[in-house]
Amino acid sequence: MGFHDLLLDPFVPLTLFEVVPPAAAKPEALESSLDELQQVRSLVNAINLPEIHDEDRPGERTSKFVARVEPRLFGSRIQRELGIDVVLNHVTVHDSEPERWFRETLDQSGISNWVLVGGESKEIHYPGPPPGEAARLAKSLSLPVSLGGITIPSRVNEPDRIRRKQAEGIEFFTSQVMFDSNDLVWLIQRLNGVEARLFISFAPISHRRDLEFLRWLGVDIPRDLDRFLLGSEHGATAPPDTCLDRSLNLAQRILMDVFDNLPPDPLPIGLNIEHINRRNFAPALAMLDRLGNLYANLVAARARASGA
Repeated sequence: MGFHDLLLDPFVPLTLFEVVPPAAAKPEALESSLDELQQVRSLVNAINLPEIHDEDRPGERTSKFVARVEPRLFGSRIQRELGIDVVLNHVTVHDSEPERWFRETLDQSGISNWVLVGGESKEIHYPGPPPGEAARLAKSLSLPVSLGGITIPSRVNEPDRIRRKQAEGIEFFTSQVMFDSNDLVWLIQRLNGVEARLFISFAPISHRRDLEFLRWLGVDIPRDLDRFLLGSEHGATAPPDTCLDRSLNLAQRILMDVFDNLPPDPLPIGLNIEHINRRNFAPALAMLDRLGNLYANLVAARARASGA
């Protein structure tokens, strides 16, 4: 069975591997990315592809904008050549003709799992609809798709936001990259009984630039995390292997804390490992290996305890 068929089964583990599409100006990068993904095809249920826009965010940019291969082109090759499902992210607020994108994606790319993404700020007037409106449109057209959304556990009124989006047709959510379990556990406990899967996102940290980039993206990162992950006894930056090991241990603790504090009727939990830059592919594989095994065991233990 595919991604859609297993989406709402709480006793089936589902894992995503998120990878940024390769640079459009480097044709060889597309083939290289497909070769790399051969290493994860048997370890995950789908490849999660973000849609990259040149965003005007506050603060100093940590890297210049690079035009990327169109996610639908990359995704169709992944599905065709690697035989694995793809989840496409689409920033609906930038799209004044979402129905056209919906139909082209189904007809030309054959990809039917979509994460509908909103804008950076409510103060900006966008040409396209917000994700909830786009989800209602997709459902009104009776399209054979699975719709996802983004969740930020620390955001005010997030449980109400998720329940509203689920009522609009959203069936799964991918979280912001997580570095703390408090808001996540609080959110999941208040979503008791909701029929939608929540994919918890993690990204490996092996260098200070990784945290700087995630901060620039708007990820909620605790103040003391830099010292915890990157610091050494002598005030210098710890070696990359030490940083990575601390990052993996932190992610493992967060995942275990979530499963230790699930409510009586929790929404299904999924796992999303993010490969945020080219340098971090090997660390992302290490995170996928460690967390993937732990996550599968946690789901299996819950299934046994429930008599499923």
